[in-house]
Formats: sequence, C-alpha cells, structure tokens
Amino acid sequence: MNLDDILALAESQPATALEVARARRFARAVLSEHDAALAENREIIVDAEVVDPLAAGLDEATRIARAAQLAKLGTITWTVGRGQPRRLTDVSWSDEMAMIFGYAPGTIELTSDALLKIVHPADAAAFRAAVEAAWEHRRPGEVTFRVIRQDRTVCYVRCDIEVLTDAGEPSGVIATGEDVTAQELARQERVRVATRNEMLCADRAAQDHVTGLPSRAWFTDEVDRARRTTDGALVVVATEPAVRLPGDFTDADRDRLAARTAHLLEQIAGPGVTCGLVGPGLWGMLVTGPDRPGETPEALAERIADTLRHHLFPTGSKSIRLNTWAGLVHFGAGVPETGFDLLVDGEYAVREARRSGHVVHALDHPVRNTERTARCRERVLRAVSANRFALYTQPLLDLGLNKVTRHEILLRVRSDTGEPTAPWAFLDIAERVGEILAVDKWVIDHALEAVSRGTQTSHYQLNVSGRSLADPGLLAFVHEAIRRHEVDPARLTFEITETALIENHNAALDFATGIRRIGCHLALDDYGTGFAPLNYLRHFPVDLVKIDGTFIVDLCRSPTDQALVSQLVTLCHTLGIRVAAEYVEDEPTLDLLRGYGVDFAQGFRCGRPVPIGASLAAPESVELELRLPARAGEDQSVTRTVVG
Repeated sequence: MNLDDILALAESQPATALEVARARRFARAVLSEHDAALAENREIIVDAEVVDPLAAGLDEATRIARAAQLAKLGTITWTVGRGQPRRLTDVSWSDEMAMIFGYAPGTIELTSDALLKIVHPADAAAFRAAVEAAWEHRRPGEVTFRVIRQDRTVCYVRCDIEVLTDAGEPSGVIATGEDVTAQELARQERVRVATRNEMLCADRAAQDHVTGLPSRAWFTDEVDRARRTTDGALVVVATEPAVRLPGDFTDADRDRLAARTAHLLEQIAGPGVTCGLVGPGLWGMLVTGPDRPGETPEALAERIADTLRHHLFPTGSKSIRLNTWAGLVHFGAGVPETGFDLLVDGEYAVREARRSGHVVHALDHPVRNTERTARCRERVLRAVSANRFALYTQPLLDLGLNKVTRHEILLRVRSDTGEPTAPWAFLDIAERVGEILAVDKWVIDHALEAVSRGTQTSHYQLNVSGRSLADPGLLAFVHEAIRRHEVDPARLTFEITETALIENHNAALDFATGIRRIGCHLALDDYGTGFAPLNYLRHFPVDLVKIDGTFIVDLCRSPTDQALVSQLVTLCHTLGIRVAAEYVEDEPTLDLLRGYGVDFAQGFRCGRPVPIGASLAAPESVELELRLPARAGEDQSVTRTVVG
C-alpha cells in the first residue's frame, strides 16, 4: 500500500474523530513493527492488498477488534444485556487477548467475575473502576494493570478503553490492550534509579560536622591506602590557645575556633595535601604522590606551624593566638605499618616537638611495633592512674513530657594544660592497644560514686566499650560497684554500642543477660552504623535504641534520613523499644522528631555538656557514656630522629 492508496481509502470513507484516533494508534503500531523488522534485517514486503480494516460493513466492535488483530493487540468487550440498557452484563475477549492473559483461546468461559480473578488482586479495583468510569461518563480512558497468568507468572497489560455505540446509542465498552511488561519494568527501573540517586547522600560519619574536615577514621583509612602503594610523609599538627581562655568562652566559641583553624590549615596545605581532624586540637596532613607540594614535608610542617602561631583568630570580644607544634613521620611504599600505626607515630612526634621546645620533630622511619605499643599502653595507664579524666553531663529532653528527665555523663580527658577535652582520639588508642578496660572501670566507678552523692530520683545510664565486654570480670566489677556505692540497680541502664555486638557477640549477650539478672536495663548506642541491626533487635534484650547522630544532624534537609528515622521509630515501638536521637541542634529537627514519635532528644538544642557537679543536684534521670566526642591534644628549629 502506497501513499496514493492510503489517500484514496481516506477519501472513500470519511473517518470520525474516534476512527482517526484508532487509525493513528494502528499507524504507530505498524511503524513500530516496520522499525523492528529493519533492525532485525527482515525482508520488507511492500505488495500488500489494500484492505480497509475499518470497513463500513462491519459493526464498530468488530472493526476495532480487527484493527487490534492487525496491530497484534487484544480486545475485551463488555456489552449491555437485553432489557438492561444501563448495565454491562456480557463480556468476551479476542483470541489475542486470551493469549496475552496466558490462556489458550477457547479454554476458559469468560465472565466478569472470572476476568477479575485473573487480574492481580492489588489492581482489580482500579481495573474495574476504569471500565465503569468509561461507561458511566461516556468517555475513553486508559488503565495499566497486572495479570496473573495460568502458569502463575505475572505480566503487565495496558488497555485503551472506549465506549461502543449502536445507532448513536451507547451499547458497550471495549478495551484494546497489549503486553507492556518489558516497558513497565523498564519504567519502574528508571524511577527506582532516579529515587536512589536522589536519596543517596554523603557518608556523614566520614566528616566532622564542626570543622568540615574528614574524620579520624576516614583519614586513617586514607593513610593506610597510601602507604600500600607510594612513599610519603604524615604530618600531625597540635594546636592550643596561647593564653588561658576567659570564663565566658563557650563550647560554641571553641567550635568556631576549630572551624577557623581547619579552614586556615586547608589553605596553607594547598590542593596536593589530604587534611583531616585526628583529635581535638590535632590535625593530620598526608603528603604523597605526584601532586605533593614542591617543598619538603619538614618545610611544609614548619610553614604550617609558623603561620598558625602568628595568626590572630577572632573569637567573641577578643582575638587569640595558638601555640602550635608539628610532628611528622616518613614512610616508604609497602611498609608493614598500618595507617593507625603511622598516625600514632605522628602523634608521638608532635608530643616530642612540644616536650623538646622545637617547632617540628621528624621521624625518618616508623617506630618499631613493640615500642609503639608500649608507649601507647603507658600513656593510657598513666592517664588512669593520674586521674587525668573529668566527667561532664548533658541533658536529654523527654519529648512526651517536654522536659529534661535524663542526663548523659560524658568522659573528658585533660590535656597537658589541664583543659578537659573529648576523648575519642584517646579512646581509639586505648581500644587498639587493649587498655580500654582500665578506662571503662574508672568511669563506671567514678560515675556511680557521683550518682550516689546526688538524688537518685529516676534513671542513670552507663556506656561500656565493646572490647571491655570480652573481659569475664567486668560484670562482677559492675555488680560490686553498684553495691559499694548503694545505687539502685533498677535505676541503671547499661549502653553498649552496635559495633560491640559485632565484635563480641557472645560476650555482649552474656553481659546483657547478667546485667538484666542484677536488675538493670540495656540500651543500644550508635544504632544504624553497624551491619546487622535488625537481627540485634530481634533477639537482644534492648530497652532503648539511640539513633546515631549522623542520621539526625541533616534530618530536615535529607529525605533519606527522614525515611530511615521514621521507619526505625515505628519498628522499635512495635517491638516495645524506646528511641532516643543524638545531635539535635535546632527546633525544626526537634519538631520532626516529635512528629515521628521519638522518645528522647539530645544535642546542643537541648543543652550543652557541663561539669558533673553542676547538674547532679536533682536530676530525674542520668545517662552515663564512656565514649564521647571532644578534645584531646598533647604534646623552635627542626629536629630529626632516626628510628628502626
């Protein structure tokens, strides 16, 4: 059929608007088949007999069915019964539609009920509604639905629904359909990928939310990756205020000072250096590869220290200077020392610079492993024996009562100047060298002593490090401390981290069972950062789940975090578990958490940490934690030490 034949056919039989629409649909189907034939190198037959599929001698339903047959489509036809002009009672389908639905032609007696049983139960109502709407409103429609075939497989069918007329009066409805399973699955995959890309967000645990620099864990991994393939140097810089800070210098002022220091460090180091926050007042710089600066690592360290020493940092009503020291360790490609080992060596070097009064202390090689471990253990045990710790408290807001009913007791490590700093870098070392148990016992003993001096009106929570759980004597120590300090065990909840469960599952379960026998409760901290959390909720005797702050800090701006937090709260409440949220820093976040049903909120919006004596006068409930965020830093020519 050529263009002249098509035009002649059009002139001999003027088409209605409905027939034009059907013809266009048919033309699209023919064009699609033509393109497919070309793509598959099939022979195109052009000598076709001119046949009008919409011949005037046929009724409307037959013409549509014949057009559908030519386009390899199927039809379902509903017609009115005799004496029932307003109801569709009779239904039939074409052989093509029967095969689309997965049935051989003539093998099923089709009725309206039988048809709806073939349609997927979740789509049956929408399918029925589309047909009824077309009939009642006398207008065409469209519907896509799933079909359960005879072999129990599922396919997607899309139908165009049209109203049939007889002598100008409505006589039925016909649905012209095709199998669109491939197209529908492709559409769903596009939607899924778009949703996943929209919901995918950066790993907040890899970044310090105050300074914006990579965290200690992320930076350690980068050092570990670099030392496997290239040589380079790790520079550690320690900073502390050159004068005693005024009494009105707040935590917010400290955060601003840290953020400005981080920004200046990145500017000094330049684009060829990887920077990170490795501890409170401790900054790391990794110098490797072809993009390293043109100066030596020693020169870079000296320039950084000199710039920071002479820079005035505006804070509140006055500006301050920073005392600065730098330590560095060189390493070759493929050295056996890990990223953690090199970081410890860099911290040792910066303490040596401070002790010796030099600006920079350099190590030509990493320290021997036995020497490094001995130094770390000595440092931890010396801090315990010298009581270089302090306890602070931070309130938790009960969102149901809208008042503070709990406090979390936080550990602080005193620097060489005596200033309390958060212990996360110190505890990282203590855990890695196996001396965290001594720290945990110090905190448990001193925290319970402080609680016993206050009014025990409600509840107190203590966080135990994961590595300490493996010690068989820890449970007995806790039991004895509770008895000695005369603290009611029913008012105690012990927190263990999700990571602790992963590392010491059996030990954690034994500790939890023993603690509950004593009469205490159990909480799961840092929830969401591990690898099998649902399994823990299923069999671990948890009374409280504390959502990790990385899911909360961006809650108002992150649809991903909103979805995770809201569903987690629903799950926990279904299982009889209460929920607390960390890192709550503003009112909109607090409002969202209230809407989700979170039980407790903690963060700067609810209150900043204060020394324990200022807050235990009459708390209704106190939460004690051993691992916390914070500040730790220690320890003018360049000195060099060569170690084996």
